Amino acid sequence: MAITGDITKQSIVDRFEDLVTDVANASIVRGTNSKPFTEMPNSRYGGTTAGDSINITGASITGDTITASTIRSVLQTEAAKYTNIRKQRAILTVTGPGGNTGSRPTAGNVSDSTNVAHLDTGNRASLGSISTTGVTSGDTIDDATLEAYFTRIKNAYNTVRNSTITDTISVCHASCHSSCHGSRGRR
Repeated sequence: MAITGDITKQSIVDRFEDLVTDVANASIVRGTNSKPFTEMPNSRYGGTTAGDSINITGASITGDTITASTIRSVLQTEAAKYTNIRKQRAILTVTGPGGNTGSRPTAGNVSDSTNVAHLDTGNRASLGSISTTGVTSGDTIDDATLEAYFTRIKNAYNTVRNSTITDTISVCHASCHSSCHGSRGRR
C-alpha cells in the first residue's frame, strides 16, 4: 500500500519499513535459534530468525522541511544495516580418515545447504549505487516518486540478500573422537 494523504516523516519511515525492513525479515531460516548443524558457532549469526527491528523513526529525518538528501541518507543507511540478512551456504566437513563407528564415520562434506540467515554484522555489504532520480535537490517529491525510490532501495537490498556467504565448518571424523582415542590407551 502506497503512502496516501500528506507525506510526513513518519509515513516515509512506515512505508520504508513495509518495503525494505519487512522484506529483509521475511523467510529467515537461520539464526542463533536455528542453525544448520550444531557445530555452527553462534558467533556466525547476528540475531534470530525473527530478523532485525527498524532502527529509525520519523524523527530520524531531521529538519523542518523534508529534503531529498535527508531522505536518501537516512533510508540508504538504514537499508545497509539489513545486508547481513542474506543467503548463507553452510558446509559441514568431516576430516580424518573415517572408518570408525562414531557419529560421522565417513570423511568429506556431510552437510551442504543454503538458506537465508541473520548473519553477524561482519557480513554486511554495500548496496551499490542506487539511482536518485526524483529524489535530488530541487525535486518535488510525491508519493509515486517515493514509491519508485523505495523500490530501487528494495531491489538493491535484494541483490545483496541473494548473494551467498559460504561458511565451512570442519570437524573430526566422530563426535566421540577424544573419548575413542582416549579409550584406546586403556585397552
